[in-house]
Amino acid sequence: MTTEALPRLVLPQWLPRLLRPIPIPADWTRACAASIGVGAPQVVGLLTGRIDEAVLASVGALCASFSDLTGSYRYRLLRVGLAAILGALGFAAGAAAPGPWWAAAIVLAVAVPSVLSSRMGDLWSSGGAHMLTFCVVATGEKSTLPLGAQVWWFFAGELLVLAIIAATWPFRGTAPARGAVAAIFETTLRMFDSPITARQELTKALDNAHDVLVGGGSMSRSRVRDRLYLVYTYATPIVEASVSLAHAGKQPPERAREALRTLARCMRTGDVPPPYQPGVDESPLVRALDLGIAELIAAFRRTKHPQVSGEHHERLRLTFGRSTWAQVCRMLLCLALAEGLGLATGMAEPYWIALTVALVLKPNSGSVLARVLLRAVGTIIGVLIAFALIALVPAGWWLLPFIVALAAKLPVALSRHYGLFSAVVTALVLLQMSQNQQFLPTARLVDTVVGCGIVLVVGFLLRPLNRGPALPGRFADAVEAVSEYVSQSLAGVHHGRSALRRRTYRQLADLRAALQQQLMDPTAAAEAERWWPAIILLERVVDAATEKAVRNDPHDLQEAQRLVSTMRTTTRQLRTTKVPPAELREELERIYTGVGS
Repeated sequence: MTTEALPRLVLPQWLPRLLRPIPIPADWTRACAASIGVGAPQVVGLLTGRIDEAVLASVGALCASFSDLTGSYRYRLLRVGLAAILGALGFAAGAAAPGPWWAAAIVLAVAVPSVLSSRMGDLWSSGGAHMLTFCVVATGEKSTLPLGAQVWWFFAGELLVLAIIAATWPFRGTAPARGAVAAIFETTLRMFDSPITARQELTKALDNAHDVLVGGGSMSRSRVRDRLYLVYTYATPIVEASVSLAHAGKQPPERAREALRTLARCMRTGDVPPPYQPGVDESPLVRALDLGIAELIAAFRRTKHPQVSGEHHERLRLTFGRSTWAQVCRMLLCLALAEGLGLATGMAEPYWIALTVALVLKPNSGSVLARVLLRAVGTIIGVLIAFALIALVPAGWWLLPFIVALAAKLPVALSRHYGLFSAVVTALVLLQMSQNQQFLPTARLVDTVVGCGIVLVVGFLLRPLNRGPALPGRFADAVEAVSEYVSQSLAGVHHGRSALRRRTYRQLADLRAALQQQLMDPTAAAEAERWWPAIILLERVVDAATEKAVRNDPHDLQEAQRLVSTMRTTTRQLRTTKVPPAELREELERIYTGVGS
């Protein structure tokens, strides 16, 4: 048989994306907070002999470390602080269960607000997920301490990590997202001096910025991150013009060099660059570079538009649509099956099945199928690592360095790859619990496989409930809602405007959540990424209209009618024809400029 007759194995394009870790630079402030938070209680416990308290504090530190994502200093404190409070409440609820049946009922009760919180913004979504996760963990704890002491030591571990994060104030400007975007302009400048080597560095800088800003490890979408992503999209014309200049052997004018240096500095510090005035150079390549720089700086300055006090939309997402309740039903059904199976079979520690379900079905986390596969593979690897360490290394002090090392690796794994994160956290949790409990590797593997099986079966049965319209249809609904709100705001209508604003923000919140899930889905991420700038601009259009209404700043009537008419035309086009995402973005840019003027 010839080689031509053999069937050719063609792997799906999304498979490498699913398996490849994102090369995000390590954030050593997060690594230090996790390793000290998890390791310090273990040290104190070994010195004092109070192992139960040490394990509880270490698990609490793990809860806070899960919620710590790279971002602004204020954002990290808010995210970890809220997750600590809700995580402690969930842990207290689970630990208070007097028996297995009560434990199952409490887990189901906590699951409802946990899923609903996913529609209340990124901070509440993270806190709600930790509330459910550590409620399940608490039902499996076998501590002999009183309930109050268990909750206190758990909360003390969370406070320890929060205190370490607060101590990172001097290093708050070193976020990888800022540095990744700044590197684009820095390598662009270096390319004019050494075109061959720096051009390769520029390609690497662009790829790295893309992975940091759009990578699946973090779903935090703060306004800082949104601004950086818009800068990244506007950097393409600058890069193309710069490469063309370097290829032609020409140098840019000093004004362009200084603007690129200023952009790199402002990306790292968050400062606003001054307006850029293009020159009168007749060279087409220089004019293209000037135009790219001017448009990027103008767009960045617009995105720094001040927010209206009391109108921030994170506080307004308090209404829930049909898709949200479908997620609630799916989570409840899967958890009920997990808890019921554990009770019916008489498993010694059935909580691991429910824990798998809670982690895999976490809302706003992308493809369930991808998470199931990565969770299963990661858990197997984590169990094998823990089994090898426990078999070869004596418990106590000898095991402590491995616990600290895994804790330091946790933030890196969390940002880079869900499968890697599953392996690290599984090994870490098992090593922590081996300090005061018996290690059962086979049981952990079986529980994980069963939990993943429940999610797969129920997820596919309820798949029709979660299907929504295609992205153009979703954006048509959102643009229509925004146009109605802009019409009332610019016309100075006060009656019913607050209710309409809430409905508009809810529509945008649902659209953003849908896009976030698709960004995490390797089969749909490319398309979702093309639409992402549009949702950012829609939110800013609503913010600008809200500011106009709050300040009672009259808008030119004809201009307002033109803007609303344009948005309604865009809505019809989205419903009847295929509008490219780039064209929609340009249209929304013009509308945002008009509303804010």
